[in-house]
Amino acid sequence: MLLEYLDEFKDIDFLKALNDYELLILSKLKHIFENNDEYESDLRNFLRIEKIEREKLDALIDYLLIILLSHTPYFNAFVKNYAEIKKFELIKKLPNKISVWEFIKTASKSRNNDLHLERLDLENGYVDITEIKEIYAREFIRVELKKLGDLAKRTKLPEEGIIKSLLNEINNYLKDKVKYEQIGSIEAINYKGNIPLEWHPPCIRGILNDILSGGSPSHYARRSFVVYWFCAKFNPNLRPLDKDGNLVNVSATDIASEEEIEKFIDELIEMLFKNVEDFNEQKTRYYIMHNIGYKVGHGRLTHCEYCKNWKDDGGKGLSYYCKPDELCKKRFIIHPLDYLCYNINKNLKNKKFKNLKKEDKDGNNK
Repeated sequence: MLLEYLDEFKDIDFLKALNDYELLILSKLKHIFENNDEYESDLRNFLRIEKIEREKLDALIDYLLIILLSHTPYFNAFVKNYAEIKKFELIKKLPNKISVWEFIKTASKSRNNDLHLERLDLENGYVDITEIKEIYAREFIRVELKKLGDLAKRTKLPEEGIIKSLLNEINNYLKDKVKYEQIGSIEAINYKGNIPLEWHPPCIRGILNDILSGGSPSHYARRSFVVYWFCAKFNPNLRPLDKDGNLVNVSATDIASEEEIEKFIDELIEMLFKNVEDFNEQKTRYYIMHNIGYKVGHGRLTHCEYCKNWKDDGGKGLSYYCKPDELCKKRFIIHPLDYLCYNINKNLKNKKFKNLKKEDKDGNNK
């Protein structure tokens, strides 16, 4: 597998490898998303010419793909498909019992509920994964690929023709394969003023109460809360996907001024995150800036998840806070910000109605 060869690949000539294996890279991409046999045929043809072992060449193609895909919007979809295919290879090599520390390396990053230690047999420092071997294999691969992808996307790719060509090919191919559901949303009327706590959805209130009481919500719950809170303050109409189903890539400065952003971060840290039991101000500040796409990281706002991803969270710790009320159950509430926008509109309409009634009453009394 790829991980076995990483040390050998770190010094390769990246541009030369892309030129040499362009056809194999695109063939492997199609294999991962279509699960066809053409890649195996293409690989065999290359091996007739190349003086390299099959497993190593296959791993090199994966390595090059990961670097390229990390600079596209489709990396997560790639990781998901790749892990589903490769897990069977890993299962063959996995023992029934593994060191608890090795297990924790994956389980702590995965947050899959089936990988909680309290659900498994632990004896003499080893975890019995016999019953969850497929889940562990998939999550191990997914976690390791995410780690590699995060490292790769921090480095800007050279402005070379082969890179532009491959990225264009990849994006053009995957835009038809990875379909994002077209999603409508509620748009709020322009609103200024403090937002009452009850206007926010139960999930957000739950995370807020957890933070205020000194709890420690999961990484994903904190991230969703931070980005929701930012959008609620500056643009409650912002959603992960636009009306045509395209990913919306914006940064904090597209929504608010630097002065407003700095004030938001300071207030969030002072009022909320100092209460969290594992609080570290420097890390928390970086974490908030990264999630709203401000000065650090990839420079893009990491959106709050859609409601369906809170219910079926894949072990991210979001479902714990997903406790729908009657408004949540309405078919047009598909994102936490929809809940807020609905309440903003409702309040402003009620306020306008009351003002009209008051004007009418005052007019009749004259």
